[in-house]
Amino acid sequence: MGESAQPLFRSPRLAIRAYAVCRAQERVMQSNNRFRPMRSRVCQLAGLAAITAAVMLPVSSAYATKKPPIVVTEGIKAYRLCTGPDNLSHVIEGSIDQKAMTDVNALHFKETPAHSQYDWHAAPEEQYVITLSGTLEFSTTGGENFVLRPGEILLAQDTTGPGHRWKLIDDQPWRRAYVITKPGDKAAFVPKDGAASKGC
Repeated sequence: MGESAQPLFRSPRLAIRAYAVCRAQERVMQSNNRFRPMRSRVCQLAGLAAITAAVMLPVSSAYATKKPPIVVTEGIKAYRLCTGPDNLSHVIEGSIDQKAMTDVNALHFKETPAHSQYDWHAAPEEQYVITLSGTLEFSTTGGENFVLRPGEILLAQDTTGPGHRWKLIDDQPWRRAYVITKPGDKAAFVPKDGAASKGC
């Protein structure tokens, strides 16, 4: 990429230099009127080239140093609730693999009024919870807290032990879709780099 940009990068600088030389010569040779019309024309052309160069130089510099665009690959944010060897609920942060196909048993929808809360409970069955509206704060019996926002996914697999609790923290009702999965399925959930497995 650098080679193709070099001619475009050099020519504006040469044009500016040529104009500066022309102006200097004009000052030195003011007494000689014989070549003045020709020199004036040459200097005018050099001046136009210098103006063009001033416009082109930033563009050519940007072209010479242009890097490929950054592609955001974070994907759909997700949280997985699971029961560890300590029989407590834990959360693992990650994302959803958008190429994975998941076998499901059922799908249903639910709405809970704003400002509601639900005390400690285990997930009734393994399920994806897709939040459509409402922002919730979850707490696990393992002592962790996280906030679930619309568009984020919860994979609830803490079906044993005391589980987790939640409360709505904004003024919206919690509208969500429950996707009941086959037991043990977590193919679509990808843990975040460095996320501890927490034994579950």
